[in-house]
Amino acid sequence: MPSGAAAGTHVESFVGGPWSLPWSPTACSSARAVIRDVLRQWGLDDLVSTAELLVSELVSNALRHASGPLHLTLERVSGLRCLVSDGSADLPRPADAGPEDECGRGLLLVDMLAAQWGCEGGPGGKSVWFELSGDPCARGLDGDAKGEAA
Repeated sequence: MPSGAAAGTHVESFVGGPWSLPWSPTACSSARAVIRDVLRQWGLDDLVSTAELLVSELVSNALRHASGPLHLTLERVSGLRCLVSDGSADLPRPADAGPEDECGRGLLLVDMLAAQWGCEGGPGGKSVWFELSGDPCARGLDGDAKGEAA
C-alpha cells in the first residue's frame, strides 16, 4: 500500500512539491520525470501516461505564454491533482484552432482527458491545474472508460 494510504477505500490527502522547474524547454521533461517518480511512489502507475501528457501541455503553455518562476505541485486525494504555477496573472484561454493551425489544442486535450481542470489566481501569479481520477473506470488516453465495452 502506498505511503499515505489508509486501510479500505479512504486515501489520505497529501502534497508533493512544489518543485522548481527551469525556465527552458527542459522544464517539460523535468515535470514528466517528477510525475513518473511520484505517481509510482503513490501507487498511481495507471495515471502516469495521461499525467505526463497533460503536465507537458501545461508547462509548455506556461513557457510560451507566461513568465517565471515556474513550479509543479502534486496533490494526492482519491486520484491526482497537478498544479503548474507561473508568475503571470494572465489566465489561459482555450484557442479555437483551425485545421491548419500548428498550436492551440493543448487545453482541449486537457479538457478531454482530465476529470476536471481550471486555474486559480494568486498574489504571485496563477496555477493551472488538472485532476485525474484514481477510479479504474475513468477515461483513459483513448477517451473511453476503462473496462467499458466498445
